[in-house]
Amino acid sequence: MTRVAVALFVFAGALGLARADEKALKELEGTYKLALAERDGKSADKELTDKAVVSIKGDVFEMAMGDDKKVAKIKVGGDLKQLTIDLSPADGPEKGKTFAGIYKVEKGELTLAFSEKGDRPKEFKSDNEAVLLRLKKVEK
Repeated sequence: MTRVAVALFVFAGALGLARADEKALKELEGTYKLALAERDGKSADKELTDKAVVSIKGDVFEMAMGDDKKVAKIKVGGDLKQLTIDLSPADGPEKGKTFAGIYKVEKGELTLAFSEKGDRPKEFKSDNEAVLLRLKKVEK
């Protein structure tokens, strides 16, 4: 009987986490303009930031730069201290890889920091082969 109770408790906890993750994904949904893009402490060309549009719907993250589109699956998690996001490209040379990151949402902006190699960033900085993106939500 005790095993059944423990199993139900673990299942209920996992179900609660899945619902929290679904809620977090729902809160991220929308269309964004790229306000800032940095890698290894260097800013991307203004032409790139002016062209790029990001859309998030469900667990799909899509970045369009003109006719070029990059699509990734996202998984969110974490706690109140640190929200985590993992990006898994759906195609191209990065297909099959997972880039571990962190995110925050403040005043209509979504900020992401993720590592292309290595451990999940602990800060919103673009050093040590990390990528930093700041996305401004587009109001419809």
